[in-house]
Amino acid sequence: MTYDETKVAIIIPLYNDEANIARALESAVAQKAPEGIRFDVIVVDDGSRDSGPEIAEDYARRFDNVTFLRMDQNGGPAAARNRALKETDAGWFTPFDSDDIMLPERVANLLDKARQGDLDIVADNLLISSTKAPETVIRHLWPGKPEGDVSLTTELFVSRSYAAETERSELGFLKPLIRRRAVKSGAEPYQPDLRFGEDFELYARLLADGAKAVLTDPEGYLFVVRDGSASHRQGADDHRKLAMMGRAFLKRDGLAPAEREAFAGFTRYCEQEWAAWTAIEAIRAKRPAGLVRALTISGPASWHVAGNLMKAFGGKLSGKGRQAGKSA
Repeated sequence: MTYDETKVAIIIPLYNDEANIARALESAVAQKAPEGIRFDVIVVDDGSRDSGPEIAEDYARRFDNVTFLRMDQNGGPAAARNRALKETDAGWFTPFDSDDIMLPERVANLLDKARQGDLDIVADNLLISSTKAPETVIRHLWPGKPEGDVSLTTELFVSRSYAAETERSELGFLKPLIRRRAVKSGAEPYQPDLRFGEDFELYARLLADGAKAVLTDPEGYLFVVRDGSASHRQGADDHRKLAMMGRAFLKRDGLAPAEREAFAGFTRYCEQEWAAWTAIEAIRAKRPAGLVRALTISGPASWHVAGNLMKAFGGKLSGKGRQAGKSA
């Protein structure tokens, strides 16, 4: 497909979010496109069982730059975004979550920076808010980001996408503007089997492929953190896929030593999470075999799980000791 770089696609996966989709669409259609540029908004319903799809369809009827699509079955956000991108020849795209908010000039400002610097990816530091007050900024995604444009290298991105000092400050949460021709995987940029970490995988792959990227100061993306989001509905299999992803990145040829070190750290962390969640699920289900599996994922992961089990067991013993002392 030949991509039209005078078009930007704003991609919104939708799943059971009737409470927020209208707000998201209002901010999407309010984006101010520069002269000669068209902004298209594409909403893909991923099997919702509420009235969210009807709300999105209404916007598609009222706005000529809004398109509404339905997935045949629930496939997750990566599959929904891929479906949207199959339907457009836009030369640029940006992911937008159905519960988030954008200020009117955000996308235009990102596009201007991309065109001025001949960049493939432009990301802005997100503004974190909550469902209680969606338009009230609590902090920035990366609280300690240096002021101004920061070169978004593979090493920086990967190393700041795990074990962050502040929860929800990993750079994998970024919602950048991406040039379509920087994606070497064709019509489906996202790895469709991922339901957790799909954004990280895409961004890391593009950067490792040589995409030129910057992370700039906030341009007005309000990232609304809510309970029950996909990133909190995680389990052992999600972390297994992330660990396998990390292992695959480590097999790539041409990684610089610093890039390889960053991917190795990411992989170790994901293996530890995989092992920990495998142990948690085994204990909950009372499956000893699952606990054994948790201890065979990798050496460091085994020590991580063993340490957690010893702490938990030690805490129970000390608790019983305190109870016995009180009863005495």
